[in-house]
Amino acid sequence: MVEPSVPYPLFPPFGLLNDHAQAELPINLEIRRRLEAVPNHLDALRDWRTGIDFLLKESRRPEFREQHYKMLCPIVESMMHWSWSIRGKALHDWNSIDARAFMEFIMRPPITWVASPGCSRYSQKLRQNFQDKLLNPHWRPIIRRTFSGGDPGLGSNHHRIWFVRYGREYFAFATLTASDTETENPFRDISSKDFDARPQKRCAIFTSKQLGDLIGIAESLISYREKWEPFLFIFAVAIHTDIPMRALGATQTIKPTFSYFHARNSEASAAVPNRVKNDCGNTRTSRPRLSKGLGLFESPLYPGRQFTLALQFEPYFHRYAQFRHLHDQSLSPHSFLIALDHGQDAHGYSSLVENWSAFTASILKELRASPVSKWVRWKGSDKLNQKASLKFGELRESAKQAGLIPKTVVSQDAGKDAKVWPDIGIRQGMSSSQWFHSQRPSPP
Repeated sequence: MVEPSVPYPLFPPFGLLNDHAQAELPINLEIRRRLEAVPNHLDALRDWRTGIDFLLKESRRPEFREQHYKMLCPIVESMMHWSWSIRGKALHDWNSIDARAFMEFIMRPPITWVASPGCSRYSQKLRQNFQDKLLNPHWRPIIRRTFSGGDPGLGSNHHRIWFVRYGREYFAFATLTASDTETENPFRDISSKDFDARPQKRCAIFTSKQLGDLIGIAESLISYREKWEPFLFIFAVAIHTDIPMRALGATQTIKPTFSYFHARNSEASAAVPNRVKNDCGNTRTSRPRLSKGLGLFESPLYPGRQFTLALQFEPYFHRYAQFRHLHDQSLSPHSFLIALDHGQDAHGYSSLVENWSAFTASILKELRASPVSKWVRWKGSDKLNQKASLKFGELRESAKQAGLIPKTVVSQDAGKDAKVWPDIGIRQGMSSSQWFHSQRPSPP
């Protein structure tokens, strides 16, 4: 193995990058000394010069900022140090086997290559010329927010994606500047997915009957805990639509409203299979429906995508809308979909997930205590375990496999006029009481 085994910074701070545009050697004397000590056949100075040119090229992009530089530099430095100190090979001589070996290394690097955030590249001494500035002996190219003992753990998804992406871009640049068009990019056929060594959490797949049991328990919870009504609605979103849960939660700039739901294009609404109790638990006589029922959901978070709604979703939407109307007589298409503080604000995604977890935990608790748990379809299920959880993604995947979810479509026209949303029947000219009273689903 070629020394040094502990990496050190090779490139200057972002503010001094342009000073190296024409420099053949590093301006910092300690870096120059160390590079000159690397065996000649590794061409360390040539690799360093190519790295500087690559960073200069990237820094000239309009959107490039210092934070991009701080992410990009350690990737190039890691490739160089690994090539010289561990592989014993010049960086420009890499092939696909070298690139794969490097990625295997970087996904579980030794502790000597890892530091926690906040380590500066150089000494923090003031009034010291960069030429004489000392390297920070604690600096490392790989950053881990948490690690223990001698094992820094596996790289994150973003970590491997960045290394593959910028590794490919670096070699594309290096090949172009060397005018060697016959040399293949060693990262050309590499995907970040090839290095996903993390154990995947198994997603539970429920049968159609199990899904029926779960939603039945979810409905029963509402009869004595009214606060769960919005989460029964989200449950229906999970199993009768392809709408991402994130699209239901508010961001700083986007707060979902009822107007995100659109009318179906067909002339008349077909009969809707209905097992939902009316008016939040009170059975009433069915009323006439709109000639056009719910059909689509669109969100600015997913421009150009139209999420088709299954017919079975419609009664859950109307049930939820009536529930909201009971507590807010001024409910309109522009009211927040999942509201907080009596409709004055909307649930953020994180609080939505937190409350959803509490709701599904109650479902599983009821399941374990229910006679349903003794049925053949639940015997041996992991969900009967006291530590089990119920995830939105599990419901969604199960519903897809059961054929309950219509396919999402990409519209060429969607989003062209962000101010116009198709009407779903809550017309400004119609009183809310007229609309809500005409929308009650039929009794089970």
